[in-house]
Amino acid sequence: MQWLKRRFIGGRILKTGVAVFLTALICQLFNLPVVFAVITAIVTIEPTAADSIKKGMIRFPASAIGASIAMLATFLLGDTAITYTISAVLTIWICYKLKLDAGMLVATLTAVAMIPGTEDHFLLEFVKRLGTTGIGILTSTLVNFLLMPPKYKDQIVSLISDSQAKLTQLLAERMNELLDQKDSAMNLESASNQLRTQLDRADMFCRFQLQEWHYHSYKREEMNEIQTLQKKIYLLRQLSFHLANLISLPSDEAPVWSIEEKQAVRTLVSQLNNRIIRTGEQEPMDADALALLRHELKGETDEDELPDKSYIYFELLTIHALLKKRRSFVKVPSARPEEL
Repeated sequence: MQWLKRRFIGGRILKTGVAVFLTALICQLFNLPVVFAVITAIVTIEPTAADSIKKGMIRFPASAIGASIAMLATFLLGDTAITYTISAVLTIWICYKLKLDAGMLVATLTAVAMIPGTEDHFLLEFVKRLGTTGIGILTSTLVNFLLMPPKYKDQIVSLISDSQAKLTQLLAERMNELLDQKDSAMNLESASNQLRTQLDRADMFCRFQLQEWHYHSYKREEMNEIQTLQKKIYLLRQLSFHLANLISLPSDEAPVWSIEEKQAVRTLVSQLNNRIIRTGEQEPMDADALALLRHELKGETDEDELPDKSYIYFELLTIHALLKKRRSFVKVPSARPEEL
């Protein structure tokens, strides 16, 4: 199974295939319509078992609403274009009003799929087709719960590593632009936005893993690893905000740098980037470079607006403070599966 997952298809695709096969098999054994159940099984596979269970409890009553509306509209109007329209629109509207958003898609598909071929015995058709929809929801939920519980650690680690590399590259490029008095390249802002999107994705995977452990057993060491990764993501996100501030700094009046200032900034940026990449023991920061930046900021706090150079120094010193206090500063909102 693992070889198949690595070499041929992903876990979610494999789960979908298994859910479709089992759903179709069950329906054929009981001589029930297959198509409604299979469509439901396909669209109800979720990233985690937790999502499948929570949304499954919403999708079934939503499907019952859609099926009821479809049968009533078909009884009154027959198989016409307006029947499909009324069934779809009313199903969406009622699901929205009842806050059954998670079941809206399945309910609407159930409603419009029930209309063709229904000529009489409306109550029997309602029970039969709603039952097949329930089979699809139940089968996909069980498959998602029992088959290959997802492990997101490798994806999270990869995203964090890539984010660290991007963050250090962007910081170095932006500071070189500022020191060389060049205009900011448009691709830096785009890359900064992509970096934050990547960090959001990594944080989403952390939450998926914690949600999954709410229904599956886990080792304490595994949870501690995910918590540590969450803290790294949170720190990188804070750093990315300050990087974005440096990238968005107006370049109408480029600051003038002395040779000493340029050397201090380049040294500091190099050491900051090293601290972003490495999490173990670090070499001490250049005391002279830090002293120069702090000295330049003295007396600027009373001004209505910081000069560009002081603003740059402030952002660099803030990044330094975040990295220096990474253990005491970084806290994540949730740490245990049961708190989600």
